[in-house]
Parts: sequence; C-alpha cells; structure tokens
Amino acid sequence: MDESADGLHGAGGDEEGAGEALDTRKAEGPDPVIGAGLALFGIFVMGLGGARDLHYVFNAGMFLAVGGAVTFVLFVALTAMKQRAARSAKS
Repeated sequence: MDESADGLHGAGGDEEGAGEALDTRKAEGPDPVIGAGLALFGIFVMGLGGARDLHYVFNAGMFLAVGGAVTFVLFVALTAMKQRAARSAKS
C-alpha cells in the first residue's frame, strides 16, 4: 500500500503531484521573509546603536532596515508578477 495512515503518499508517491508542486514553487518567486528579516535586524542594530550613543552603528542599522524594507517590497512585487504570469499561462 502506497498511502500511510494519515493519507500522505510514501516514497512511491504520485509523480504528477510532485511536478505540480515544482511548477507552483517556480511561480511563487523569491521569499519576502528575507527582506522582513533584514529590516528587523536593521531595527535591532539601530536600537543597539542608539542605546550606546554610537551614531555610526545607528546609521548602519538604518541602512539595513531601509534595504530590508525595499527588498521585501521588491520580492512581494516579483512574486505577484510571477503568479499572475503563471495563472494567465494556465488559462
């Protein structure tokens, strides 16, 4: 039997479903979490620099936070464009 008790396929599972998952992943685009993580790290560095009165560290954190925000918006836009193109190709 190829199916386990929870209904998931084992190693000999459905190859058609694996191909669909690969196509879906290609259509998703880059992960926006990368940009959000950079922005959060930049905010953390800004807090450390501000607490220690280190202006250069604060400025570096500001550039990290702004760069992370720009990366986040860019990745969200790229993902939306790829999903729209994949949807129109299927129709």
